[in-house]
Parts: sequence; structure tokens; C-alpha cells
Amino acid sequence: MPHYIPPRYLPVLKALPALFASICALLATSGCGDRSSGSGPHISVQLVADQDSVAPGSAFTLGVKFVPEPGWHIYWKNPGDSGLPPRFEWQAGPEVNIKQPLWPYPERIALGPLVNYGYGDVLIPFPATLSASAKPGSAAPITLSVKWLVCKDECLPGEAVLERPLPVSKQAGEPSKYSGLFADTFASIPAPLSRVSIAVEEQEQSIKVAVIPIGERFLPPEITFFPEDPRIIANAAPQQIERSGNILSITLKRDPLQKNPITRIRGVLYSPQGWSERGVPKAVSIDTRADDQASGDAGLPPAHPNSTTSAPAEGQPGFVYALLLAFLGGALLNLMPCVFPVLSIKILSFVEHSKEEPRTVRLHGIAFCAGVLVSFWALAGLLLALRAGGQQLGWGFQLQSPTFVVLMAITFFILGLLFLGDLSLGQRIQGAAGSAKVGANLRGSFLNGVLATAVATPCTGPFMGSAIAATLTLPALLSLLIFSSLGLGMSAPYLLLSFQPRLLRLLPRPGAWMAAFKELMAFPLFASAVWLVRVFARQMGMDPSGLNPLMDVLWGLLIAAFAFWAAAKAQGAARRESRIGLHLLAAFCLAWSALTALPNRAEIDASRNRACSTDGSAAPAPDEHGLLWEPYSAARVAELVAGGRTVYIDFTAEWCITCQVNEARVFGSDEVRQLLRAKNVALVKADWTSTNPAITEGLQHFGRNGVPLNVIVARDREPEILPNVLSPGIVIEALKRF
Repeated sequence: MPHYIPPRYLPVLKALPALFASICALLATSGCGDRSSGSGPHISVQLVADQDSVAPGSAFTLGVKFVPEPGWHIYWKNPGDSGLPPRFEWQAGPEVNIKQPLWPYPERIALGPLVNYGYGDVLIPFPATLSASAKPGSAAPITLSVKWLVCKDECLPGEAVLERPLPVSKQAGEPSKYSGLFADTFASIPAPLSRVSIAVEEQEQSIKVAVIPIGERFLPPEITFFPEDPRIIANAAPQQIERSGNILSITLKRDPLQKNPITRIRGVLYSPQGWSERGVPKAVSIDTRADDQASGDAGLPPAHPNSTTSAPAEGQPGFVYALLLAFLGGALLNLMPCVFPVLSIKILSFVEHSKEEPRTVRLHGIAFCAGVLVSFWALAGLLLALRAGGQQLGWGFQLQSPTFVVLMAITFFILGLLFLGDLSLGQRIQGAAGSAKVGANLRGSFLNGVLATAVATPCTGPFMGSAIAATLTLPALLSLLIFSSLGLGMSAPYLLLSFQPRLLRLLPRPGAWMAAFKELMAFPLFASAVWLVRVFARQMGMDPSGLNPLMDVLWGLLIAAFAFWAAAKAQGAARRESRIGLHLLAAFCLAWSALTALPNRAEIDASRNRACSTDGSAAPAPDEHGLLWEPYSAARVAELVAGGRTVYIDFTAEWCITCQVNEARVFGSDEVRQLLRAKNVALVKADWTSTNPAITEGLQHFGRNGVPLNVIVARDREPEILPNVLSPGIVIEALKRF
């Protein structure tokens, strides 16, 4: 029987869902049931907001508040020489849009020879917006998964899942109790640097950043540069400040591991005096990428060939100079060894057609030029498309692909075979492959240009590196103009020969010598294939110590093949002098091939040392201090100890600054290394850079949950755990007790 509800209670029942939602929102924002805070060893973390509630369609700011214990720190987005920045993963409803974090400027944290960038107490803000479709009275759920690394003498990773429902109100909410903290944090967010011009001069061992004001602009007397990208500068090196007139410059030492040209400098310039007469802001951001300087921070003309500044606009002398440099660089490509084997095919084609109609020769020259230009356009278009997608590529990137390298090696090898003999593969296949008969159709000349371009682009660096570097910041149309100029320069000599028939008369007349010359051109093609094999082997991770002897054998085989070809040609030579010369050449090349291919005693001894160890397994490679380390496993440590060896275990990680300092100090000491060898200490390295359950279990076995940890283990002895911060003296004294 249905229950009867009096009409006077119906309004109360209808209001219950809204009342229940309000109670849930109130509980979520109060201390009861609040999951917005978390903690880990030596640190607490909290998810906060600058408003107690948010109106639909409005903006607000979330923040992650880190509070390490005194003396401990977390890291900036570029941690410096070691460390890891915090990682944030947000989950929110479709009505909430959370943007990228705003990083306050960091502090320099020095320990030994290394320098890191990080914070003590810090709030990292995240700008956010709430959709206009959000319903007042509800609460939008926000969840954050955050991971961090907190360090002092040791480094400990941590993580937490924080939740904070966001109450939605009809009108803008009141500022939260954290609004003052947000205001202080925003004052430490680097501001864009305006009314200045930034010039960057890249030298062999240093980078000079000059700040030149446009009009009247206050410049502070002291600045410190924090690089946003790793491996740009030597973080621990002094930064030299100079003042010349109204120009402020800072000289930075390059990172010694950075060998490539630096095409972009971005980071933070901090000054304790501030960047205005009022002393604010304390920090400003700079970025030399052209599209980031479009707001009036125009670049200066380069003061050095490797300088990085804003790209010149169309019609300026700098762009015209880049076009001219590209044309000359393309012309010089014809002299490069990586291009000559392909261009020799085209030379044969010109010789064959020197007596044909001028129109035919011109068409083949145009077809070759078209092949070059179309190939440069295709490569440039791919490079620009990948650049737009965020890929950092250099010109000549196609030879960074192992698949492309193998295909090119096969192509060169087949071309060499076709040059050595008349294989019955059909005129169409020969034409497509680019043999000496390629001149019989225009498609062959076009493919000659394609093939020449494919192998030519990595050779552009010595001639036009700055011009190609400029295309990485120019608009797409101007970049294509530079690539077109490069292609025109490369094909210009052949266009000139095809449109000036009188120059063709300077070439030798067709005859029997062409067959010998065609066969001779097979060996540069084979040499190109051998070179590509080496490129492929390095791409696949083969160590040079094992690769070099193998390549010597391949080069020796190629030289021996050339010796036998010369001996065969000597038998058919008409003149006695030619026969004697070819026989001598063959004998010399045969002896040369043996000297090249046969390994010497030092290479044999080195290979034995690499291949074998005392237990018959692959021997570990020595580190930079000449010490041999075995990878950690509990079973291997137990085996070594049972055999009577003293074992030194180094629990370490690449992101642990204390670990890196310990290793540099201790194992860089001659006295420590000599004592380790004298006592026949087995060295075991437990690299915890990536998650490794076996190493985690090993840390827990010794009562630790983080690195660094250095332990000396021996039979019938208690393991000795060394202090977190080591010195050579500490390790020497500990080893003497074993």
C-alpha cells in the first residue's frame, strides 16, 4: 500500500538534494575529510586556491605549496647539474581548464663542484578558468597527482594524490587565506623583458648575452642567469658581468658536453636591485627565438659568425647575404666526397651528349636541376613541418635515420655493380638507378638530381651553417627561398654546361676510355656504401673500439678489389708503359689493403681484454676514473663475499647531486684508487636513476629508502654504512678496517 505524503512536506523534500550538495561542498572545503594535503619524508605538500569559490566563466589560480624541512630543497624546472623537477598530472571535469605552471625564479644551490637550481618553501601557481556552463551550488572536483625529489645530504623521491573540490558560486568568491601567498609568489614570477634588444654571441668556450636598452631603460648593475634548458652553460662556472656605456652583458661558460651550435638561449635574468628604479621585478625572462622577440625586442646583427640573434627580415642585407651564401655553398657541394660519386654519373652523361643536339643537352640539364630543387623543397618542407610540431632537427636529418642510411648504402652498391659491367636489367631499371646510360631519358637526369641531394645535405655545414641555422627561425616562405638558392647553386655548373654548348667542347671526346672511366667510378660508389655502413653501425650503438677494426677490414677489401681491377685493366692495355703502371698500381694497392685490414698487436690485446674477464663473461667497461664496476644484484654481492672478496656497493642515481659529488671526490682520488686495487676490492654500482625493484629492496635491506648509500661488505664482518657526504679520507679509513 503506497504511503501518503502530506502536501505541506513536499517543498522540504524537493529542497533535500540541494541541501545535501551544499553540505558536501561545506565538508569538502572544511578541515573534515580534506584531502588537499600530503606529505613525504622531510616535506609537506598542499593543493590550494586563491579564492574560496569561483563564479562560472571566471579565472582563478590553483597552487601547489611545497614546505620542505629546514636545509632540504626541491628543484626548479631545470634542476641544473643534478636533480629532478616536480611532475604534475591534473584530473578535472570538462568545465575546468588548468594551464601550465608559472615557475618563480630559483636559488643557486651549490654543493662541491656542482650547482643546482631549486627552492626551499615555494608555491607553484597554475592559472585556471571555469567554464560558463558550470552550475552554481555545485563543486567541481580537482585531483592532482604530484611527484617530487627532496634533497639535502641525501635525495628522497616522494609522491602524493591531492584532491580539492572547487565550490561554484553565482558571484565571485572571497579571496582565500592563501591570497597573500599568491601575491608574494606572483612578484617572483619572471616578467617579460621589454624595451630592450638581446644579442647573443656564441664563442668556442663561452656565450655572451648582451642587453641593450631601446631608449631610456633602467638596467641593474648585477645580474645572474638561470638557463631554462639543460646542457647549455656550465652551471658552476662564474658569470662575468660587464658594463659598457648603456650596454649590460653577461659572459657564460659553455657546457663542455655541448658540442653543437646553440641556436636558442632562454632563461631568467635575476637581479637583487630589480629591473626598474622601484626595484621590481626582481627577475625577467629572455628568449632569443625570433617569434618570442616580436614584441619590440629586435635582435642585433651578429658580432660573431656563430652569434644567435633575431632573424633578419626579407629585403635586409642579412637575408640577401644568406641567399648568396646558400648559392655559393651549393656550388661548393659539387666538390665534396659524399656528392662526387653521384655527380660523376652526370659527367658521363654530358660527355655522351656532347655531340648531340643542344636542345637535348639543355633539357637534361633542366631535368637534373629540377631533381635537385624538388628534393631540397621536399626536405625543407619536412623539416619545417616537424619544426612546427615541436621537433628539434638539424639540416641533414635524413641521414639520422638508420633505415634511410641502409637504403642509400644498397643504392650506392647497386650503382657500383652497374658501373662495373653491363648487367641485363633492362633500360628502364638502369635509367631509374642512374647508370651511365641514364642520359637516354629525362627521368634518369631528374633522379640523378634527387640522389645527389639526398647525400649532399649533410655536407652543407662547413659552408653555410649560419644560413641554414637562420632558416630554423625564418618564416616558411623565406626558408624555402634559402633552400632554393642552395639547390640552384648545386645545379648551376650543370645548367651552365647544358646552356653553353661551347663549354662541352672542352670535355674529352667520347671513346673507349669512357668504359674504363665508368668502371673506375664504381669504386667511389662502393666507398660511399662502406662509409654508410659505418654510419649505420654507430646509429645502432656499436662501440668505436670494436667498430674501427671491422671498418679497417672493409676498407682493405675495397682497396684489394681496386687492385685486382687495375691488374685486369693492365692485361688489356695497348701501351707497355700503361701495363707497367697499372701493374705497379695493383701491387701497391694490394700491399696497402693488407696493411689496412690486418689488426696490430695492440688492437688484438685490447679486444681480448674487452671480450674476456675472470669468470668468462663480458668485462665491464672502465668509468672515467679507470675503475671497473659490476651492476648490482644481491646474488652477485653474496657470491663475491662468499669468495672472500671485500665488496664496495655504491647506491647512486644520475639525479642525486650528493652522489655525483661523492663519486667525483672519492673515486677521483689516486690514493683511493690505489687502495681499492691493493685490497682487490670488488666494486658494485646500484644505479637507481630509473625504478629498479632489486635496488629498492637492497636499500631497504640496509635500512634506507633513498640515495646516496655507500656500503662496504665482507665475510664475517658487519656491513659498514658510510656517511652520506663522503671524502677520500673517510673512504680510506673505512677500507683500512677491512
